[in-house]
Formats: sequence, C-alpha cells, structure tokens
Amino acid sequence: MLRGAGEGPVRSQRLTPRLGLRLHLLVLVLLVLVPALAAGVATAWQLAESSRRQVEIGLRGSARAVALALDRELEVLSTSAAGLAAWPALRHIAKASPGDIQEFYDHATLVGEAFSGWVTVVREDGTQLFSTEHPLGTELPLFRGRLWIDQVLASGQSAVSDMFLTPRTQRPMLAVFAPVHPRPGITASFGDPRLVVVLAFDSRHLAKLMSGARPGEVSAAVHATEGMIIARSLGNAAAGGQPASLWVASAVGSQRDGMAEGTTIDGRSVVSAFRRLERLPWTALVSVPLDSYVAAWRTPVERLVIGGITLLAAGLILAMMLARRLLHPLSTLAGEAEAMAAGHSHPQLHRPVPVAEFETLRLGLRRSAEAIHSRAVAEGRLQAAEAAAQALRAERDRARLYFDVAGVMLLILGPDGKVQGINRRGLEVLGLSHEDEVIGRDWVSEFLPLQARPEMRMMYRRIASGSFEPIRGNSEGVVLRADGEERLIAWHNAVLHDAEGRLSAIVASGEDITDPRAAEERQILLMREVDHRAKNALAVVQSILRMTETPDPADFAAVVEGRVGALARAHTLLAAENWTGSDLRHLLEAELASFVAAGRVVIGGPGVWLSPEAVQAASMVAHELATNAIRHGALARQGGRLAVQWEAAPDGTLRIAWVEQVGPGAPLTRPSRRGFGLRLVDATVRSQFRGRIAYEWRPEGLHCAMTIAAERISLRGPVSISGTPALAPPAPQDMPVPLGPRRILLAEDEPLVAMELESKLRRLGFIVVGPAATLQRAMELATGEEELAGAVLDVNLNGQAVFPLADLLVRRNVPVLFATGYGSLPGGWATSGGQGRTALLRKPLSEGVLAAALRELTGLPLDRRGPSQQPSKVQERA
Repeated sequence: MLRGAGEGPVRSQRLTPRLGLRLHLLVLVLLVLVPALAAGVATAWQLAESSRRQVEIGLRGSARAVALALDRELEVLSTSAAGLAAWPALRHIAKASPGDIQEFYDHATLVGEAFSGWVTVVREDGTQLFSTEHPLGTELPLFRGRLWIDQVLASGQSAVSDMFLTPRTQRPMLAVFAPVHPRPGITASFGDPRLVVVLAFDSRHLAKLMSGARPGEVSAAVHATEGMIIARSLGNAAAGGQPASLWVASAVGSQRDGMAEGTTIDGRSVVSAFRRLERLPWTALVSVPLDSYVAAWRTPVERLVIGGITLLAAGLILAMMLARRLLHPLSTLAGEAEAMAAGHSHPQLHRPVPVAEFETLRLGLRRSAEAIHSRAVAEGRLQAAEAAAQALRAERDRARLYFDVAGVMLLILGPDGKVQGINRRGLEVLGLSHEDEVIGRDWVSEFLPLQARPEMRMMYRRIASGSFEPIRGNSEGVVLRADGEERLIAWHNAVLHDAEGRLSAIVASGEDITDPRAAEERQILLMREVDHRAKNALAVVQSILRMTETPDPADFAAVVEGRVGALARAHTLLAAENWTGSDLRHLLEAELASFVAAGRVVIGGPGVWLSPEAVQAASMVAHELATNAIRHGALARQGGRLAVQWEAAPDGTLRIAWVEQVGPGAPLTRPSRRGFGLRLVDATVRSQFRGRIAYEWRPEGLHCAMTIAAERISLRGPVSISGTPALAPPAPQDMPVPLGPRRILLAEDEPLVAMELESKLRRLGFIVVGPAATLQRAMELATGEEELAGAVLDVNLNGQAVFPLADLLVRRNVPVLFATGYGSLPGGWATSGGQGRTALLRKPLSEGVLAAALRELTGLPLDRRGPSQQPSKVQERA
C-alpha cells in the first residue's frame, strides 16, 4: 500500500517529457553562436572601416610628406636666390669691377646648374644684364616677367613665379625672383639701378624630389587656383604644364587637404590624398589605383570572415565532442547514486572521472575540507599582496607629488634622447598643459633651438657611448617653448647607468633664469645710462660756464645761474615723469611763472608731449628767449606782453610762435650782433629739434617762428585758443659745408657741448665740418668730404650708435677721437683692438687733453689761436 503510494509520483514524473543533455547543449551552443556571429559581423564591419581609415591615413601622410618636401625645397631655392641677391657686386653694380662680375657669374652658374636651370640678373625695366644661360657679355632681349619684377621690388620679398616654357627648348620651368637690397647703413650710390636676381629651375627638379614616394604611389604638384600640373613623379615630361583633371582641380581649389576619387586622363580609376603647401598656392597630390586602395582594406576583412567561420565550425564540433564526454560521467554518477539509494554505503567508481567537478563529488568530504583549507590560505596571501600593492601605490603617489611640487624644472631623458618624465614646473616653462604633450618626444629636435641642436646631439651621443662624462655643476642653455619663445635655463645634470655601465637615463633640474638675466641686463644698461646722462649734464654745465661771455662777474653769475637753473628745471620735469618726457605747456609755465601769474604772458595750443631728448633743449631755448625778453624785449618794459602759441602742421611737425608786444616807449630795434644765447637757440633748434627758426625784429617786438620735428613730439588732444595768430613757417637756413685744408668732422648732439667743441677745434687751427647732431647728417658730411684730417665723434647721437660712421672713417684711414660719457666703448669697439687710429676721451673735455689727443692721432702741429685769429664763419662758408 505504502510502496504503491510512493511509486506513483515517480512514475508520473518520468512520464513528463524532458529535454535531454544533448538538446540542452545544442541550445546552449546556439545561444552562444548566434550573438558571436552577430558580434563577428559587427567586428568585420568595424575592421573594414578601420582598415580603410588606416589606408587613408597613410595616403594623407604621404601627401603631407610631399608637401613638406616641396615647402623645404622652395625654401632652399628662395634662400639660394636671396644669397645671390646679397652678393656685394650686385649691391653697387655701377662700381663693380669686371672681376667681381665674373666671380658672381661663375658662382651663379654653379647655383643654376645645381637646380637644373640658370640665373639671370635683370633691371627694374626688364633689361637683362647677364644670364648664365649665355656667355657673359652676350646682348640679351628684354625679360618677359615684368609682373614678377614689379612685385618683388614693391614688396622687398622673394617670390616664386608660375610655370613657363623656355623659348628654345620649350621646357616647363619655374623661377624664384629675389630683390637686390643695398647694404644696410650705406646710401646707394648714384647710378646703381634696382636689380632682381632670377633663379630659374626645371620642373623635373621637383619631380625628382617627389619620386621617393612609396611603391604604387604617384605624386604630383598642382596649382590650387589655376588647376595646372606643375610637376609629377611619373610622366613629368608629358604632364608638366598641362591642366589637371576636373575632379582634381575642383578638390584642390576648394580645400586645403582631403581625399578625392576620380578617373585619370588615361582612364584609370584612382584615389588621391592632397595637401596645400604653406608657402605657395600649390597642392601636393598622392594617388594610388582604386583597385589597390580597395584591396588594401578588403583583403583583411575577407580573411577575418573566413577565419571566423572556420573557428565557429571548429567550436561546434568541439561542443559535440564535449557533450559525449559529459554524458558518460553523468551516467556513471547516476548509477552510483542509484547504488547509494540501494543501500551501498561506500560506493566505489571503477575508474576516475575525467571531469573535475564530477571527480570532486566522487572524492567526497575529505577533498572538500582540503579545498576549504587551501582557499583560506590563498585568501590570506591575496590580502597580503593587496596590502603591499596599496603601499607601493601610496609611495608612488608621494614621489609624484614631490616631483610635481618642486619649484624647478625636472626632466628625465632616456638613452635615446626621448623624454621619459617631466614635472608640472617643466610643463609651465615649455608652455604646455599636460605631460602627454612631452612624454616620448625627442628633446633635442623638438625643444631646443635650431642652432643648439648639433652640439647637444653630439654631446648626447658621447655620453651614451661613455666617452664623455658631463661635469657636475651649473650650465646654461636655451629651450624652445610651444609658442616659439626662447627661455634661458640654468641646468644641473646627473647621469644614471645600469649595472653594466650603459646609459640608463639623464636626470636634469633646470631653473628658468630668463627674466632675472633680462632684469640684470636692464640694470646694467640703466647704470650705464645714468652714468652717461650725469657726465653729459656735467659737460653741458661746463659748456655754459665756458661759453658765457660777459665782463661783469655779477652778470656772469646771474646768467650762469639762470642757464643752470633752466637745466635743473628740465631734469626736475623729466624725473617727475620717470624720464618719459614732459608737457610743453608745463615747461613754459615753469620758465615764465611770475609773468604768467601777472597776466603778461599768454600760453596756448594743443596738448604736446615732448620726448626726453627734447625736454632739456626746449627748456634751454625757452630760458634764452625769456631772458632776452626780460632784458631787452617786451617783458623789460611796463605794459609789455608775450604770447607763446603753437599748432600742428600737416606734415606732423609742430610750429611755435613767440610773439612779443613791447609797452609804451621807444620802438624795438634790431640788435647789432647775436649773443651767445641766440646762437645757442639757433644751434638747439637745428640739432635737437631737427627744425628751423626765423627771427623778425619788428618795432612793436620780436616775432620768432620755429618748428620741432614730428619724432620729438606727440599730440595729446586739441586745446581751443581764441585769437591764436597764424604761425608763419620759418625761412630756410642753409648750412653749407666749409671747405679747406685741416678739416675735421664734428658729430655731437648736445648743442652747448657742440658749440664749445667747435670753438676749441677752431682755436686749435681746424676748420670744422659740422657739427652734425644726427648719424644720418654725419654720414652725409663724411661722404661728401674727400680729405679729412680727423673726426671727433660723440658715441651716442640722439639714441643711435656712431659706430657705422666710425667704420666708414677707419676704412678711409681717417683718425677717430671718441668723446663719450660712458665708462667704455660698447658694441665690441676698443681703441687698442686694431681698428684703425682711434682714441677715447671721457666727457667733459679740456682743451689741453683734446689738443694732445688730436696731435697724437693726426701727427699735425697744433697751435692755439684766439678768436680774432680764426677765419669768420661767413668767410669759411663762402
């Protein structure tokens, strides 16, 4: 009864239809294979796209390489043409000797042959002086490229022409046009024409340059705007100068770079990558056959699909074999379970089960206990390993923090010269934001200036080979920032070697000393300038003392005190504005303060800012004119008035009117002679203001009109003044250059010092050429004088070094005496350095020292003569 009840449910379960193990495995395999197949298809598609992109990237890379090569070659051609244009014989062709022309012709022939072309020198009007294509002296026709000649002469820069065919051989050629510039600092001689050097080169030169493409690729250079083929790596003779296909011209004309597909002239389908050049509107084009392009990415995909199908079939077969292996152990275990149900307490398998899980069931609890114990031991080791890894990560993060917070630049270079590590300060110095922009890049070729790379590369190789060990200590070098700025770095280096003595790494710490070094140089320059200005001020005061002419000691003291006071007021105004200049109105109000307060002086005009060089001069001029008005003019009488007004002229100069209105009494008469004060005014206006001055002695008062050059002022807003009189331009005052023997050139920008030196030189028996207050004027005087006994030169003429003039005079064997407030000669000059007959005197100069120096340099007997023994200026200039 009970048995029957127990067997009933069992029978009912056995009658329920169930899926067998084989069917379950089949369903499992299908569930695995269907997603795998879908993933395989997606992977194949992605692989195809990736392969296609890689092919395009390679093709674009070839186009970039060809574009870069063409840019570099055009740079070489432009540099060669510019080098020929800088040839000394061309700069003064009118004075060049036949030997110089022949030397240039031979050199130009070599340059032209190097680029499979020739060199032609043409005038501005197209006349060919000579061409290396013809023997020197051959009469040549007019040059046909007038448009390019006009362009380079107007811009002053080199240019590359379009393609043209040679008249004789009909070869496609191109040309580089380079203007011939006169030598800097030297005025071109009369008769020197404006010249252009033309370097013509064969388009085959560019075709040969592009022939190094990868197998199967064809390179070409196409004009982006005209759609013309300039050069081609294959078939250049037939394709050069021909129009490109329409699809090529459309693609390169609308984009700087990209991909294009089309059919060539001979009917082949190709895929092309193109890249626009940087220098010219040319485009580098690299093409491959369409079949090769498609095969490059389709073949890997086809192989992947075939391999995937094979692997899937093999997987299905292996799954069926595994099912068979599983069914036998399961049947065995089922039999053992039935045996245990039948009462066998110690079931035994006749042979081991090949499946590990089933074998585990067979071994029983003993193996389970061992497994639990082994797992506990493994977990303990895992925890220990994780703790050690965590400690290593913490130590690494701490070291990285120390590396980054260092206040100096830290750099690690590998044996190959590539960057292995850099800290945050190093990135700031290089102008970069992330270390990925530096890691793996070559330090020498990418972060050092071009001129420093060869030496650093050689030193690095010697360190790597072990033949050179860098000296520990400080060294300085320049690095190149991402924005192109150069920074000066003070380095401390350490070299690391491995156990075998080979170079492992170079660790360098660097401190950016660019700004401190610049500040140090500015400080030195400032100290030199302060010394120069102080000595110049002393020289001016000395000149005031020596040039003031009055027999009355009290009058002498008053005049000197007034002039020194004007000089002091000028320095006070400059100091208040940090030596950047001063306002003209403030300067005049300070000089005429008491009369302005009394309402006897009217000052008006637009806001004008005087340059630092013009402030002292303007103060001295205002003082002398005011002193003349107080002693002899409008301000010397009751009721007299003075108006000082100015306005800007259309050419940028400033016109100033000094108008006096005397009070009641006798009319003003013209003085019989000009004293030192008015002569000082004349010299100051001409030299310091670079302007002119005119006096009109009217009965009602002095009318004086003067001009100040535009570079000495800057307007700061108009000021409306009612009743401002029109300012008449001053009458020109010519300054002929005196002629005669024992002539000496004088260049000095300080008027008082110039007048004093001129007086001393005249007393020593010289006829003074000048004085010149600017370098340009001094160069003009020196060029116009064929015989000079010597020259006295101020080192600094209105902010310009006088050394170009000194070079000119030394080459002519003219003795040069430098007069300066500096402690030494800047610019690499030294009076004992073999640079001609030169000497250096520091301001202020005494007449005895000046005479001794000139006697030593010129070898002339010098005698001191009084003013009455000297020829008058009128006689000299006649």
